[in-house]
Amino acid sequence: MTNTLAEHAVYRVRKLHRRDAKPKGYQHTLELLDDRTERIMATCDVVGRFAFATHDVIDDLGRTWRMQPNRKVMPSRWIVTDPEQAIAMQFDQKIAGKLINPLYKCAMAFLNSDGEEVYRLIDPRTNIPDQIFGTGPDDWLIVDGDRLAAKLVRLPRKQAGASGLRGVLRKLVATSDPGIVSVGGDHLFPAPVALCMMIIFAVLTDSS
Repeated sequence: MTNTLAEHAVYRVRKLHRRDAKPKGYQHTLELLDDRTERIMATCDVVGRFAFATHDVIDDLGRTWRMQPNRKVMPSRWIVTDPEQAIAMQFDQKIAGKLINPLYKCAMAFLNSDGEEVYRLIDPRTNIPDQIFGTGPDDWLIVDGDRLAAKLVRLPRKQAGASGLRGVLRKLVATSDPGIVSVGGDHLFPAPVALCMMIIFAVLTDSS
């Protein structure tokens, strides 16, 4: 993926806190935007312990998608259903591989409605000491076999121009957002599926 970001479909995840009525156990709200148009494509209120609860995701047409774990205790798979309640994607934690090999490079497998693997999310690092002692790769890869399909990246936030000392300080504290860069000009996943994947990925890779 050597071309500029402008040639690829890019999703950006933005975190915010609602001030209006909030559901019980509310933590924060996540929005997924098309980075090119800045249009909000999916929204989810994160409540409680996300990995153990059922969550609704609202798409840009106001339709409700849903993600729920396969079980309440120690879930290993999360199922996303579309507005017609058909399975859109399943995220499998690949626990067996991690138990056998602590350096197992697959963080998550993406399964279709029949349980067949369509993509994998992998750690691209090959340096064993870095895998053991590092805090995580800068980029994670979504692959279809040997083919790169997308990357999980950090996207710099767009800063309003400022001069003088204010401009220097703004650059020093510049932050970033999680993002998905697809190989082609079309997004790899529907927005609600992409948002659910990013939330589960954050949960599974949270070192705290």
